[in-house]
Amino acid sequence: MSSHSNSDSLDEKIIQLFLDLKDDVRQNLSNKILHFLQHTDTNYPEDSSEKIDSTSNFFENIFNQVFQSNISLISLESDKFPEGLQPNIYDIINNNIQNFKTHSCSLFQSQSFEAIPTAALMLSSINSQIKKEEVWQPNEDGRAYSQHKAKENSKNYIEHYITTPGDITLLPWNEALQIIDKFGFTSAKLHLIFAAYTMKQERPWESLFVLNASDLIKEMGWDKRTDLPKHQKLLEIAKTAFALDCLLVKAVWIEGRNKKGGINASTPIGRMWNIAIASYGQVDLHLKIEEPEEVKLIVQPGAWTKLFLNQAGAESREALYQFGYLAQQVLKIDPYHEELALRLAIYLTLNSRVRLNGEYFVLELLEIALPTTVIAQAKVDRAKAFSLKQRWDNALKLLLELGWQIVFDAETYPERLRPNCKEKKPKGYFNKLLDAKLTIKPPAPIPELTASPVKPKAKRVQPKTKDTLPKDISLTGNQVREARIAKGWSQAKLAGLLGVSQNLISLIERGDRTINSQQAALIQALLFINQTS
Repeated sequence: MSSHSNSDSLDEKIIQLFLDLKDDVRQNLSNKILHFLQHTDTNYPEDSSEKIDSTSNFFENIFNQVFQSNISLISLESDKFPEGLQPNIYDIINNNIQNFKTHSCSLFQSQSFEAIPTAALMLSSINSQIKKEEVWQPNEDGRAYSQHKAKENSKNYIEHYITTPGDITLLPWNEALQIIDKFGFTSAKLHLIFAAYTMKQERPWESLFVLNASDLIKEMGWDKRTDLPKHQKLLEIAKTAFALDCLLVKAVWIEGRNKKGGINASTPIGRMWNIAIASYGQVDLHLKIEEPEEVKLIVQPGAWTKLFLNQAGAESREALYQFGYLAQQVLKIDPYHEELALRLAIYLTLNSRVRLNGEYFVLELLEIALPTTVIAQAKVDRAKAFSLKQRWDNALKLLLELGWQIVFDAETYPERLRPNCKEKKPKGYFNKLLDAKLTIKPPAPIPELTASPVKPKAKRVQPKTKDTLPKDISLTGNQVREARIAKGWSQAKLAGLLGVSQNLISLIERGDRTINSQQAALIQALLFINQTS
């Protein structure tokens, strides 16, 4: 965990207290769960805070204990707070927890996309959530696990496990299934949001950030939902975060073609995310919050980030730093009505760094997004083939509406197979569709950003030698604006390539902000501004 410059601030003391208490809660629950698993007929006291119910209520019981135990433990250990805060437990809960320091740099503030890690480990963890029925299985010890093997090298693999709220105890199959059951598109979106915030951390394996669940509701488009009151939405975010906290990862991964040049990114088993949950609201006489007004998530990225998201380590060939970009609209896609579109958008987002040309066969994308049984049934059942074709067409039409760039191959993907074509489908059309090719890329400017060597938060593009660019470059705001417009770029696109905010570009072009020599050199190179112009 990173040390904070203002270690005496109340916010940091409360955050540290919650992380410490979380470990206490974990150990306490871990002991109870172990006892429960070994003695399923044990008679626990009637007090619900002391018992773990039958396996049918396993998830709800352990979540409720964690959710409420933070508040109870604060009252029991309030001496850990700074002097003067001990007398009124309600003030501590209702004022100080509410004022937790949140992340200062929210997502999608200056542009409609954010950088996210795209290493194989990200794809495997997403698959463990949105393809959970296919990938999870019991191992020889009866523990739940999922495995992802590299196509190019089967010796490289990533495994996921489910743990108790304790540190190391892997859950057996039946109990793990109740955690896995909470995985899905909500957890996948939350996972992507955590990943985007992680990219903003200089050393994520030593950092943490605090997020308001009410903000996450907006990020995922839940603010438009009228079927649930706010407190239930907050509780659902908390439960989903709790399930993600139980997701472990182990990577055996060597990047490179030979031993000398390879990067060993193998990791011991560890958490994907270390998450503490702090709730705010009216506390009853039993120190419980039934209808929270706010839930705050304190997120600490797992140790995997040191080997899979380490810029300095990548430069010294000791770690990886693989990233792409997440379009904001992906988080807004409704999984209930546009499930296939969301599956495609998530996969294409994570794979855009690997498949820069964006070329795919239809069958390839359907096999990635859907269970193989769905495709197999469509091949032999005309009605199911028609239904799947409709789903595919609707998914493409939605992605097009959201700005995704789709080009159909003229030879293999003729007009009669494309969306909106009203012609009667010829015999064997479904198999022809599966063999058709198309190019599909995220909305602009993501494809150009992905192909660019400029990395977010990374060392900016430097000249190869000191003599390749003038030592002193002077650019005016008018030069930058005219060159940008001539190139057909928006301020947001130029800002993305420079790794700065759109507001800074606006200030530069208006002459309200000077351009330092490093920025000037990079702007000149990107916009092809002549030295003498």
